[in-house]
Amino acid sequence: MLVAAKLMEAGFSRLGLTPFVGAIVAGIILGRGVLGIIQLNSIISFVTSLGIVFLLFLAGAEEFGGEIQFDYKVFISSIVLLVIPFIVIAGYLFMVHVTSPLVIVFPLIMTSVGPLTRLLMDTGLVKTDVGRKLFYQGTLVEIISVILFAIVSKSSEPAQIVRQTLEIVILFLIIIFIGPRIAKALEGIEGFIKVREVELAFLLSVIMVTGYVAEIFGFNSAIAALFLGFLLRNYLEDRPDLREKMHGLTYGFFEPLFFVSIGLYFAPLNVYIASIGLTLALLVFVSKFVSGYISSYLVKQEGVINGLGVTTKGGVDSSLLISALVSGYLGQTQYSYSALAITLIALVVPLLFKAKVKGVGREIENRPGFNQKLGHLPGITPLYVNAETTLRETIDRMTERGARAIIVVDDEMRPMGHITVQQLLEIDPSMYSVLRAGDLELNETVIMDESQKVIDALRKFRSTESAVIAVVNREGKLVQTIYERELLRILNSI
Repeated sequence: MLVAAKLMEAGFSRLGLTPFVGAIVAGIILGRGVLGIIQLNSIISFVTSLGIVFLLFLAGAEEFGGEIQFDYKVFISSIVLLVIPFIVIAGYLFMVHVTSPLVIVFPLIMTSVGPLTRLLMDTGLVKTDVGRKLFYQGTLVEIISVILFAIVSKSSEPAQIVRQTLEIVILFLIIIFIGPRIAKALEGIEGFIKVREVELAFLLSVIMVTGYVAEIFGFNSAIAALFLGFLLRNYLEDRPDLREKMHGLTYGFFEPLFFVSIGLYFAPLNVYIASIGLTLALLVFVSKFVSGYISSYLVKQEGVINGLGVTTKGGVDSSLLISALVSGYLGQTQYSYSALAITLIALVVPLLFKAKVKGVGREIENRPGFNQKLGHLPGITPLYVNAETTLRETIDRMTERGARAIIVVDDEMRPMGHITVQQLLEIDPSMYSVLRAGDLELNETVIMDESQKVIDALRKFRSTESAVIAVVNREGKLVQTIYERELLRILNSI
């Protein structure tokens, strides 16, 4: 399964297609859908279920994390993005007499923020106003859809829906109440037990125990993990090494197996599944695109770009479908045509979006060349702290930028040196709010004049292997900080 996933992802990537769709296709071919070579068993089902829990935990910690600035226009837009597709898809499902239509409808109409974020990064829109508005709309739609799915997944009876709503509210309040305490407990354990990988071991335990307790109370373990991830996002942000280990475990092992399993769970493909799947894909695409086009007037976006952006699929929505199937809320045939619809949209929408926004995120007139002066680089803002800045705030700034090092300046904005991630990892996290940047032994920083050129900075990175370069003016004051990765990213537009 792992080999097939990676081979198909590589093949789809070389063809310019969405890589993870290749893994889904591999699962369909290897499973009951076509060849029947790999049969689902208790081991595959267990790994898939566990994978969904970890995938949604990271989705809560990263997709819904950060400083998200919603306003009333984004909220109204998100309601439009939900209502129009809901009416269309639910109406069709009721018309063809599908069992448990409400369990299917919310995964189908939701926007998947994970694929949307990757799409914005690929097109250079992730830090633009267009990208931010798309992300805010998609995030709100995804959160509301997940909650509504959790409410209706067990029953379509009004009394049961009310009961389930109250249970979710109570569970969510419990998680909110114990979330900060869990983070503090983990910090205490880290300081008391000096054992290798203790952070990872206890975090994995907390995730699985949360899922276990949720199942005891009749709640979906994956949704509980998503809420837990949202509450522990600050804890993970303060520990980039721990987050990297979680990434390796989840995205290196569970994610490819998860996408293959989406295909493995398919029933044998036939005319009925194909026709319903194609019809649902068309209805979902049209209804979401139209709703996105209409809502573009609220958020002041270009209509086609907004319509395509909010139609991205293939993330949490697929996790919810598998979770519903494994829990017995969906039949295999229902799952098959629903997953087929999501897969087709996940394949088509990125191609249309990239064709539409080609060049939008990269302003030609501002493209830097190798002879561009370092003091006039577009799209880069200085990243630095002063000696009195706490380590926690220092980590926050580094995390927001994804930087491996940060410049420390004095009161006159002159570089004193820099701090690396490695240094911060060697410090007890409980001291992050106590120690200041100036308390650490600073590393010697490479300093260049603002009149020097990009090609000079690239040569300096090559010769010194420095994590960061400080650019100063004639008075020796910091005017820019340069990271090799950011420099290469903007040069990529040449």
